Amino acid sequence: MKKERRRLLEDDPGGEPPRIPLNKSRAFRTWTALAAGAGLLCYFALADTAPVQEVASSADTRAVAWYTILTPGIGLFTLILVSLSAFFSASEVAFLSLNNVELRSMGASSSWLLRLIAHLMKRPGSLLTTILMGNTIVNIILSITFAEPLADVFKQAFLAPAPYAYAASVVLTTCVLLFFGEISPKVIAALQPRTFAITAVVPLYLIYQVMTPFRYVAMLFVGFIFRITRLSEVRPAPFLTDDEFLSILSESEASGIIEEEERHMIEGILEFGDVTLDEILVPRPDIIGIREEATISEALETVRMHEYARMPVYREDLDHITGILYAKDLLPVMEEGGLDRPVSAYMRRPHFAPATMSVGNFVKMAQRLRIHIAIVVDEFGGTEGLVTLQDAIREVVGDIGEEDDEEEPMLTAAGPGEWQIAGNCPLEEFEQHIGISSGDEEHTTVAGFLMSLSDKILKPGDELEYSGLHFVIREVDKKRVTRVMVLDKRHTGTENGNNS
Repeated sequence: MKKERRRLLEDDPGGEPPRIPLNKSRAFRTWTALAAGAGLLCYFALADTAPVQEVASSADTRAVAWYTILTPGIGLFTLILVSLSAFFSASEVAFLSLNNVELRSMGASSSWLLRLIAHLMKRPGSLLTTILMGNTIVNIILSITFAEPLADVFKQAFLAPAPYAYAASVVLTTCVLLFFGEISPKVIAALQPRTFAITAVVPLYLIYQVMTPFRYVAMLFVGFIFRITRLSEVRPAPFLTDDEFLSILSESEASGIIEEEERHMIEGILEFGDVTLDEILVPRPDIIGIREEATISEALETVRMHEYARMPVYREDLDHITGILYAKDLLPVMEEGGLDRPVSAYMRRPHFAPATMSVGNFVKMAQRLRIHIAIVVDEFGGTEGLVTLQDAIREVVGDIGEEDDEEEPMLTAAGPGEWQIAGNCPLEEFEQHIGISSGDEEHTTVAGFLMSLSDKILKPGDELEYSGLHFVIREVDKKRVTRVMVLDKRHTGTENGNNS
């Protein structure tokens, strides 16, 4: 509890603030001159207020009310107070608009002004307390200085009753503070927070130091409120959330800093640890394997037909995979003329991975074991599919095809509101392109989603309806949908529904 209270009340212990080069700082000299000028104006303003009551009590008060009550000195003093109110309001927005990335960059900058900003923002609560206290004090002084003489103006120049005069004075004072001391400076600071923070950091730091004892008392009350309301248990927000980082990427792309492909690659890296093997694997029906008793000649024929560099070797079925055959290991055998030898003599030890393993962990395992392929097993120990390093890399950099590949696109527009979809098209990509939400968390492909809509094995020509979309099965391979046509009937007045 004591440590928590000390954390709330003390300034950041992580290093001294950067030393201000007073003799070289143009900003410091400018603000010093402004402060001196403001002091002189305040002096003359207060000196000019002395004859107010005497003159205002003269006979022709109505004629001289404006001049005698609202003297030039009071006007200048009011202008100074409004400017200070605007300064505090703009500082609040400017400093609190700086994100963690900017602050870390400022903390490592060679500019002492930027390092001073980063130092103040190490304790945003203390800085905000200083700004709010300063703004409140200035506004109170402005109300006392400006509202009372202004009420006298309304009473004497317009012969307004005292209640109405005071009400008009409060309204006018509030409008001045609202538009010139709050809204306008905050809007300006929000447009250029970094620029304004650099301009305002020197006087704000001096005010911060002067108000240290007052801030300490205020933070005692804040700490007490935190303890009785348990707000002290609230942890600070993370340095940078995923949504903030994705927003930065989008803004960088829009500004031309990075290309669209680079943004997709970075997003792929972010999602790398969240994607599991069951989302990227080659499903069991697509696995091309070789029987354990097959000969080298048969294995070479399979390699020529399917052009795979690595294939699993199995006994009886794919649930009993005993090894991995590398095509390059067959080249010496061909030269030796041992085409009748069994493949089991040349296969390598297989490696297995659970379907729930993340892609990131799979890559680490592949690097550690120096392998390029693994068999993915389900919760019952059966073969669910296989995964390669190429599949994992594809999650980051996109699809990697061979030079002579002529890959058919997953999703092709065939006309207005009409698409040709591959059965293995990712369901998420299909939903984003078409603009629907299937709510299906069990299947990852369009083919699997369509199977869930029907109570029978689909065949070419079958039709399905879902949320205003009309599906027509075009091609089926081994009871699995490989191509489907989709018609969008949502804008044709056709009634939507979920039918099989």
